Amino acid sequence: MGGKLMKKGLAGLVVGGAVAFVAYRSLSESRKEQLRQTARQTWTDLKENAIDYALLAEDTAEEFLDNADDYKESFQEKVQNTSDKLSTKKDEALSHFSNDNFDEQTASIREQLSSVTREQPEEDIVIDKTDTESDQD
Repeated sequence: MGGKLMKKGLAGLVVGGAVAFVAYRSLSESRKEQLRQTARQTWTDLKENAIDYALLAEDTAEEFLDNADDYKESFQEKVQNTSDKLSTKKDEALSHFSNDNFDEQTASIREQLSSVTREQPEEDIVIDKTDTESDQD
């Protein structure tokens, strides 16, 4: 299937080229010159557009790379700040465990708890519904 399509395309190109050549040859000299001038201008415009697009692509790529560096620096800065904060918190926790005297703190808490006396109710409150039911009969 691909071979037939390629043959058709090639045949169309040859026939189209032949028709264009015959049409070109039948034109007057002034018309041929206008056609050549139009072709030159079109070719010049295409080259200029290609150059413009290449420059635009280069500028866009350069801008992207510049911004990528900014994002990279910002990300590295955030990671460093987070790392510093974690390191500070770790140091505080280690300092707390190594420098604080837990025996003194727990002894103080034990004293406070032992000094508090538990008040016991003098009598438990009991609700007995059986007495109430017998009274209603």
